[in-house]
Amino acid sequence: MSDDVQFDTDVQTDAMRRPPAAASFGQHVSDVSGMAGWLIKHGWAKSPQSAQMILLAVVVADIVATFIVIKYFL
Repeated sequence: MSDDVQFDTDVQTDAMRRPPAAASFGQHVSDVSGMAGWLIKHGWAKSPQSAQMILLAVVVADIVATFIVIKYFL
């Protein structure tokens, strides 16, 4: 068998990428992605730090609710 195997590689340029979302009237585009970006996009948070605090509060509330359900209902 030949060891001289070569493969064509795909080259991705900026022209092949998906264009970023355009801001509508009264909105701004955030560079934050994920759940924090969703919170900022929907107006629940104004900065990435406040979005992280909201997400942390949700996690803590979920843990407390889990312990309450386990203790009193199971």
